[in-house]
Amino acid sequence: MKRWIQFVAALYPRSWREEFGEEFAALLDDVKPCWRVFGNVLGGAIRMQTTTGTDWMKVMVATAVFGAIVAWGMSFRIAPHYVSTAVMAFAPQPDPVRPVSREALRERAGERLVQLETQILSRRELSLIIQDPRLNLYSEERKRMPLLDVIEQMKHDIHIQALPSPDGDLAPIIFSITFSYPDQAKAQAAVRDLSAKFNEENANINRVNDDVYRDFWRALSESGDAKPAPPPPVGDQVRVLDSASLPTEAAGTNRAVFISWGAGLGLLSGLLAVLAIRGPRRFWQLARFALAGCILTVGASYPISNRFTSTAVMEISPPLITEDPNAPLAAVTRVAEFLRQTEPEVLSVQKLSKIIEDPRLNLYLGERGTKPIEEVVRSMLARDLRISPLSSLPWIKGAPTAFSISFTYPDRYKAQLAVQALMNAFDEQNQNRLRAEAAGMSVIRRGIAERKAGEMLDVLDTASLPVAPVWPNRLVIAAIGLALGLLVGAFKLRIQRPRVPVLQPA
Repeated sequence: MKRWIQFVAALYPRSWREEFGEEFAALLDDVKPCWRVFGNVLGGAIRMQTTTGTDWMKVMVATAVFGAIVAWGMSFRIAPHYVSTAVMAFAPQPDPVRPVSREALRERAGERLVQLETQILSRRELSLIIQDPRLNLYSEERKRMPLLDVIEQMKHDIHIQALPSPDGDLAPIIFSITFSYPDQAKAQAAVRDLSAKFNEENANINRVNDDVYRDFWRALSESGDAKPAPPPPVGDQVRVLDSASLPTEAAGTNRAVFISWGAGLGLLSGLLAVLAIRGPRRFWQLARFALAGCILTVGASYPISNRFTSTAVMEISPPLITEDPNAPLAAVTRVAEFLRQTEPEVLSVQKLSKIIEDPRLNLYLGERGTKPIEEVVRSMLARDLRISPLSSLPWIKGAPTAFSISFTYPDRYKAQLAVQALMNAFDEQNQNRLRAEAAGMSVIRRGIAERKAGEMLDVLDTASLPVAPVWPNRLVIAAIGLALGLLVGAFKLRIQRPRVPVLQPA
């Protein structure tokens, strides 16, 4: 211990050591070295360094360097992640019976690829991969997090991006699928499953389209309502160019980010230490205000009701059959166009008030007692209900084919039921739209509608039952309270004036 105290004593300014060094050494021989003496000597060295000229900057630089070193060391304790990659090609296939322009052919292929990507990265499909006994992904995270949050984490670890393709309008769309995971074998297996799903889903769509097409036109031909149709449309093809790789080296940890954070936190710690030493009274006053603000805001957040968000995803499927068998398949209706046609009715005051007043839901009971239903509906639309297209692959010329419906409410079961009611409302409105279009339709179009072989609105992800609330976030609330406390404390110190004694005449 004596050696450590002598080491700390060397941190005193040189002028002090030259003047009092011998006396300090003699005093150190007379006292019993202990942690208390060590703390006193260290505190004295810091005070001496921070109260002489600009030496306080040395302390801040030292703490910043120390924080950077500690963060750099901690970066080596982060579990390594391995990135597996597969390369695939989605090739549009020209149809000699139903020729279209090259641009239209490639755009159709882009729509199909967006549709496949939306289906494969849906909650349903990713949950099957995560819980596959062969993989058992995110086993530790699943012990402490809801499955929905684990699925979002997997989406963050999956990246699908375009790669350069050969020249030409009919060149295949080449893209890579990467997945980052701590286990290299599991990373490879997950990418292998994802690439296989692209192939399987595309083959399944082609097979279903082919079967529906043949059965439909065969039945009409036998009934005499139509002539024999030409062969089914040619489906697009997916193939694997490079199978999932087995990574041998872990992806490098971005240690520059760790070092930056460590240096920043060290600098902040040094600044706080300097303030505490040079102005302890003001520092502790600020600290008390900050602590009081944090405690008050967090305490005030507990009476706030938890709010849960339920989400569902609906997809617009392209038509399987067209009225003219020699015509190419029509493109899928854009989500923006579909919502433009259906949202005004689904989100009308009449429809939403019916959902709000449904006895199973009985939403916004308190607000309905003080406000007219129109205001309650407007508040629901502005605050709790979100309907938005799902972002498509940015490198594909094609619009989204799916949209999400989310609703936030204090009761998680009612949040789920409300989303289910909205999904039913969209489906009902879509059926009304199709029935309106069916007026005066031909026998062929009526058969397409009866077989549901036209454009359809399907459920991709059912309404989720939320587990964890999305609000209040007490960590954010504590940070806000801390900042407000610091501001109030700084304002009080700024306006506080020292009392000047008034001299009384003798």
